[in-house]
Amino acid sequence: MRRGVVALVVVGVLAGCSGGSDGSGAGVAGSPTAAAAVASSGAAQVKTYRAPDGTELQYVLVVPAGRTAGTPGKVLLAFPPGGQDLDLTRSIVEDRWQAEALRRDWVVVSPAAGSPGVFYEPAAAALVPGLLDEVARTYPPEGGRFDLAGVSNGGLSAFRAAEDHPDRFRSLVVFPGMPPDESDTAALARLKGLGTAFFVGADDSGWLEGSRRAAAALIAMGNRVELTEVPGQGHIIETLTGEDLFDAMDRVRG
Repeated sequence: MRRGVVALVVVGVLAGCSGGSDGSGAGVAGSPTAAAAVASSGAAQVKTYRAPDGTELQYVLVVPAGRTAGTPGKVLLAFPPGGQDLDLTRSIVEDRWQAEALRRDWVVVSPAAGSPGVFYEPAAAALVPGLLDEVARTYPPEGGRFDLAGVSNGGLSAFRAAEDHPDRFRSLVVFPGMPPDESDTAALARLKGLGTAFFVGADDSGWLEGSRRAAAALIAMGNRVELTEVPGQGHIIETLTGEDLFDAMDRVRG
């Protein structure tokens, strides 16, 4: 993390432990070598996951050059903000994730919302396991678990994915983010053991309070948690870099 950019408030660091096609419609499911060849340049690729019911979900995929298909490694599922459309999804990947992912040998998967809605809503959230299965066929996450991140509506979506499928993730980084239903204590309890890092603008009052409450609840469960309140920043944290995000992920991941 760059010196002077972010003030870190560590509120708790406790040991606690289908089918698919690319954007042109060419099938890649069941062909890891072909899928890897398409992504071998390291450039962001737009792919399409087709659910068993026929629903199609576009996603942006970044694969480091030289990453071998079928070999377990680090894989990040990153949810975009706002309406989560494809253009915004691609922009966030290129701005916050791509350079560091390539440098650190991470695969990044970032889904764009379609007709089912944004990913903290039930219809779209139900597509996430199938997407993870498709990606894992070519780029299996180490230890069978993905890492997870999101910003704003993507932060809500990341919490939804973690609460719905806690066994599939080893870390959670949001900037900002909090549970989409704070009153659902049973859902939050399913995150026991999940290392979590929160970044939130110190001037982003509603999200700041929500982040503090969620962080405190996770600490009470014995989780490894970081809360970073960024001075002088509102909802969009302009000073936050991909390096900051990946460093935080490395610190909290199980």
